[in-house]
Amino acid sequence: MLLEIRNLTKRFGGLTAVSDLSFTLAEGDILGIFGPNGSGKTTLLNLISGVYQPTSGRLVWAGEDLIGRRPHEIAAGGIVKTFQNPQLFGELTVFENVAVAGHLRLKRRAGWRRVATLLPARHGSDDDLHERIERVLALCRLGSVRDQPAKSLSYGGEKMLGVAMALMCEPRVLLLDEPGSGLGQDEIRNLDEVLRDLRTHGTTLVVIDHRVGFLGRLADRAIVIHHGAKIAEGPPGDVLRERSVVDAYLGPGHA
Repeated sequence: MLLEIRNLTKRFGGLTAVSDLSFTLAEGDILGIFGPNGSGKTTLLNLISGVYQPTSGRLVWAGEDLIGRRPHEIAAGGIVKTFQNPQLFGELTVFENVAVAGHLRLKRRAGWRRVATLLPARHGSDDDLHERIERVLALCRLGSVRDQPAKSLSYGGEKMLGVAMALMCEPRVLLLDEPGSGLGQDEIRNLDEVLRDLRTHGTTLVVIDHRVGFLGRLADRAIVIHHGAKIAEGPPGDVLRERSVVDAYLGPGHA
C-alpha cells in the first residue's frame, strides 16, 4: 500500500477538523474526496502534505511514518500538493515558472547541495531539465503559451500551470485542492483529460472538488467527509447515492 491514513485526528483548540479518519491509497488510484464546506477536506490534505501536524493518528508513506516531517521533506519524498489559487510568478513566462518549480528535483538529485541557478534550461545548460519541462508543458496542454507571461493566462490556464509546476517535483502522489473551481465547461474537459493522462503516466491522484459530476466521473474511489469524519467510502456512483451522503452533502434534489 502506498499511503495509509490511520485514525488521523486534528484539533484546533476546541474544534475537531479531522476526526479519527482512516483510509488507504494504492499506486495508480484516483481518490475523490467529497464533502460540504468546512468538512475537513483541505485540512486533511494539509495533514498529508505536512502543512499541519496531526493531534493524533499516523500517516504511513511507503512503509515510513510521515509524522514530524516538514512539507519540503514530504514533497521531496514524492507527495506534492497544489493549492486552490496557485502562487505564480506573474512577470515570468509559463516556461520560466515551470523551470523554477524544478528546483526541488534538482536539490534532490544534488543531495540538497546548493543549486547554482533556478532557470538553467532555457540556455541549454541542463538538457535533461529542458526536456522534462517540455514534457510537462505538453502533458498539461501548455505548449502553445509557453512563452507568454503567467499573468496573461486565463484562470483555467493559471490552475493548469500550478499543476505543471507541481509535476516538476516528480510526485508519486499529487494532492489537488479544488482544481475545477471557477473553470468553464471546456476547461473542465481539458482538466479531466490532463488528470487521466497523469494517472496513465504513473501519478497517483487525490482530488477534492465540489463539481460532483466531474469528480464522480474521474475518481475510481470516493470518500465523503462530514464534520471531519468519514461517513462513506466506495465507488463514486454507489457512495453518492447513499442516504447519509445525500442528507449531509448533496441534498434531496440530487437524490
